[in-house]
Amino acid sequence: MSASVAAGGAARDGVDFHLHSTCSDGVLPPAGVVALAANCGVRLCSLTDHDTVVPGVELSARWQGRTVHVVGLGVDPAAPALATAIGARGEARRVRAERIRDRLDRAGAPGTAAYARVAVHPLPTRTHFARALVELGAAADPGQAFERWLGRGKPAQVPSEWPELDEAIGAIAASGGVAVLAHPLRYVLSNGQRRELARQFRATGGHALEVVTGGQSSQQRELATGLALRAGLEGSVGSDCHDPALPWHRPGRLAKLPEAVIPVWHRWQVSGAAAAAVPPDDLA
Repeated sequence: MSASVAAGGAARDGVDFHLHSTCSDGVLPPAGVVALAANCGVRLCSLTDHDTVVPGVELSARWQGRTVHVVGLGVDPAAPALATAIGARGEARRVRAERIRDRLDRAGAPGTAAYARVAVHPLPTRTHFARALVELGAAADPGQAFERWLGRGKPAQVPSEWPELDEAIGAIAASGGVAVLAHPLRYVLSNGQRRELARQFRATGGHALEVVTGGQSSQQRELATGLALRAGLEGSVGSDCHDPALPWHRPGRLAKLPEAVIPVWHRWQVSGAAAAAVPPDDLA
């Protein structure tokens, strides 16, 4: 669920509904993420770790054979449907990590050594492998690890086997949450396919689209705005912050949601003195 935080700074909407911690593939613990968001001027935020529940969730799903991400806001962490969805994805990630290990070894990379570091995480991801390869001296930085081994079409790239999109939306809805299509312009799709994805997302019970996200150009924001309006979706704002060292993904460094789009946070909107501050430790 979303949380209001005591904050300074000058975030534009004061909203960031896409943040990651060490509970998935972020580098800061949950309390550290919330403290960072507060210091960056964010007043309403949600931790949306991949395939797990801190106050929010980001579920991996499949649409026409492609991986897409669905953010769930305002979810009940104890809901059975959500627990089942998370458990299935956790097992899929563990199996995938073992296959990545084997492919790295066959490609001459230190896959087994990297896996030993990655396996300590409850939900191992390619990002964890990339960081491990850097620590082992096999890559200069995570980007190089993806370019050489882990990215699309590379030797250690393992296709994801996630449940279908409607199942992810259904699990979020069954937990009382609001489903948001995350970073819609990052998927390798044609314009027509992207419009169809947004249309199907809405028809299947999705509520909103991430119109503003980290590292986005003004032209991309206009395209995302058009997608949301055409599909009848509300708009969300999320930095997708995993690492505060990356300046274009820091909380609060986001454009304002265009006025033509209804903000998804109208469900949780708090204002001025009515905003109840939630200490970061309460969200750890």
